[in-house]
Amino acid sequence: MIEMNLNYFIIAGEASGDMHGSHLMHEMKQLNSNIAFSGIGGNLMEKEGLDSLVHIDKMAIMGFWEVLKNFRFLKSIEKRVLDEIKKGDINAVILIDYPGFNLRIAKKIKQIKPSIRIFYYISPQIWAWKENRLDSIKKYIDKMIVIFDFEKAWYRERGVDVEFVGHPFLDLYDCFDKTQAMLDLGLNPNKKYLTLFPGSRQQEIINHLPHMLEAIKDDFFNDFEILLGQAITLKQDLQSSFHLNRIKVVAENPEKALAVADFAWVGSGTSTLESVLLNTPIVLVYKTSPFSWFLMQKMVKVEYAGMPNIIMNARLVPELLQKNLTSKNLINETKQFYQDTTYKTKILDGYKKIRNSLGKKGASKRTAEIIINET
Repeated sequence: MIEMNLNYFIIAGEASGDMHGSHLMHEMKQLNSNIAFSGIGGNLMEKEGLDSLVHIDKMAIMGFWEVLKNFRFLKSIEKRVLDEIKKGDINAVILIDYPGFNLRIAKKIKQIKPSIRIFYYISPQIWAWKENRLDSIKKYIDKMIVIFDFEKAWYRERGVDVEFVGHPFLDLYDCFDKTQAMLDLGLNPNKKYLTLFPGSRQQEIINHLPHMLEAIKDDFFNDFEILLGQAITLKQDLQSSFHLNRIKVVAENPEKALAVADFAWVGSGTSTLESVLLNTPIVLVYKTSPFSWFLMQKMVKVEYAGMPNIIMNARLVPELLQKNLTSKNLINETKQFYQDTTYKTKILDGYKKIRNSLGKKGASKRTAEIIINET
């Protein structure tokens, strides 16, 4: 069988997209070694051969007000992307999550090259908010590739070409070796560990970490060793920015800090679902600017912020959002897990149900096959 030379333009805008994008690129190269990738990504995608226009850490902008402040920068990146599409021999475009940027750029790509196929891997949560984005998806996206089964039904009901491939986390965490992770981090298996996992963006560190650092001063945590998982896209020197005297920062493979934890405080996002697959009990936290929060409250249509709770359609894991994110609430929610056996059992049983709902292993490989076969 003759392998075609294929050029893909791929865009990810945050740490989770960089991870999923790198695995997708790897699987695509297994199917066809004559593939080249250009676009936007981070270190992981670059290791798989991405020629990136801008590093992903410059794209990690979250919230309405924050996007407005960075509007000129984002417009300059749009121009660079479109210039590459115009001059390049691109066979197809792959967009990974990051809807604010990716759906805008999809429209503009189709305006200059109507025939180019655009695949969207990992759907934006438009079933939760901003359903008006469905119009852009119908007009400019040729194929949605989703990772939750309920998303497939949601899109099909609305006439969108969609495939469900299962969740890529299953390949990463289904048989994750926690004992090896503990050895890799040089930890004592006889001690208890609390992991702080504030998020992958600068804003999340500023908004979440101070409350976490205040909470661990409580005597309840004297018996815990404290870990801090630092996203690989985050370049800030946390040691010099915060007082981290009794805290071990895990900046390389931060998911290991989540895996070995007996309990964790986790910023809202993909890490909440990672925690489920790693069987790590958590409190979910989220805080943004007052203006961004006000607008979100007007637009969000689902009751819960975290994907574990959305999947269960119930408050399985505690959510401390905006003004409810305080050190006192972090302490109280953590104590309840350790002091209420029924509550603890309910959470861990819920974790099993979530894992069973995520499909089968091999999501990245199935996605690669769809994209190459339909290019």
